[in-house]
Amino acid sequence: MKSVGIRVLLVFAIFEGIAFAFAGSADASHTKLDIVASSKLTVGDSFNIEAVLHATDGGKPIAGTSVTFYMAESFAGVNGEVFLGKAITDEYGVAPFSYQPRGAGEHQLRIEYLTPGASAPEEKTVTLSVVDTTHQLYHSTAGVQIPGLNVWLLIAVVGAVWAIMVSVALRVVAIALAGADEEAVSRTS
Repeated sequence: MKSVGIRVLLVFAIFEGIAFAFAGSADASHTKLDIVASSKLTVGDSFNIEAVLHATDGGKPIAGTSVTFYMAESFAGVNGEVFLGKAITDEYGVAPFSYQPRGAGEHQLRIEYLTPGASAPEEKTVTLSVVDTTHQLYHSTAGVQIPGLNVWLLIAVVGAVWAIMVSVALRVVAIALAGADEEAVSRTS
């Protein structure tokens, strides 16, 4: 009796293994992610990316889903992904995100989202082409920036200090000359 039960379990396990082998992996995703981005991207210019999440059957928007944006980058010989930001889909299924590229070339953007009721996040990768720019990205603000102090007030203060210094120098010279005159008078007497 025991051997019949074991044989039945063994045959059942074999059929189940065969069924899973032929079935392959199941795609449980019932959502679709579309990416809307400008076709002309320039280094240093800010642009908007919209991740639009909707159901594959009927196209109903999926609201309240967290969408995370990553980009493949390399710095000082280390390659990896950089976290760019996170957005939540609105009632239209749109998760807006603003990005400002700092380098030209092909940028791999990976977008990860976890739909309501799903246990594992899904992802989509898109390639964005960014062209170089002719203008400088960083503009220096040289000079002293003191709130409430304008240039003319600063010039007036510096001018007053120099006027006092010149006045003191002239008085020192006058005192020195007066002392020299008294010394000359006392020698002649």
